[in-house]
Amino acid sequence: MKRSCIVTVGLLGALAGCGGGGGGGGSMPQAQMPQTQNLEAAPAPRQPFNIPSTTLTTNVDGNSYTAIYSQTPNNGTTMFDGQAAHSSTISLTITENGSTIGTEVSTAYYLESPYEPLGLSGTVSGTAYTFLFTSTNPYPSTLTVGSSGPLGTGTYYLSGTNDAVGSLTETYSVTANGSRSLLLTTYGSGTINGSSVNETITYVVNSSGAVTLDSVQLTVNGTALAFTLPFEY
Repeated sequence: MKRSCIVTVGLLGALAGCGGGGGGGGSMPQAQMPQTQNLEAAPAPRQPFNIPSTTLTTNVDGNSYTAIYSQTPNNGTTMFDGQAAHSSTISLTITENGSTIGTEVSTAYYLESPYEPLGLSGTVSGTAYTFLFTSTNPYPSTLTVGSSGPLGTGTYYLSGTNDAVGSLTETYSVTANGSRSLLLTTYGSGTINGSSVNETITYVVNSSGAVTLDSVQLTVNGTALAFTLPFEY
């Protein structure tokens, strides 16, 4: 069967003081500012992710772009690839100056307890597809700054057929984001119907493993777009 697929110790800086004397008088001790260190590790977030509908914006060459992104676990189970599976709906809409220029709606299928991704189905700009991974790699139980690795590779098929129309490879990396959280970035790169598919999604993961959306980067109609939330964590 073909299959598909998707921390933290806080360190505190020390407060040091210094003093000196001479000429029969003492100088007042001066405290140094505490040195706050970046969070180095955190538990991997529980899957599936639950990302409420989030609006992000950016401007490129005088044009205003908006992205609306969400990941929503569904209730119950459904059949996928010959077995009962849980599912989540993933939605992304891109507008340019108020007009929609790209949509992607997909359903991710997986088993629970333990989590095991099985595949995807959906549409990209009106083309219906099924995506099956040929190899998968789970996140480690603990994410550490500087770590990276593969998540999986697979093939796009026209919906309801065995006609392969593209492929995709997914990887991840973990970078620092201050003393309270890490950045978990997933990269998807491949082709579908001869067109490039490149998406980078970055999540904020806090010390308890809770996850929120940070940014989305992708190329639409030849224009590279980077949507980043104006939040500080």
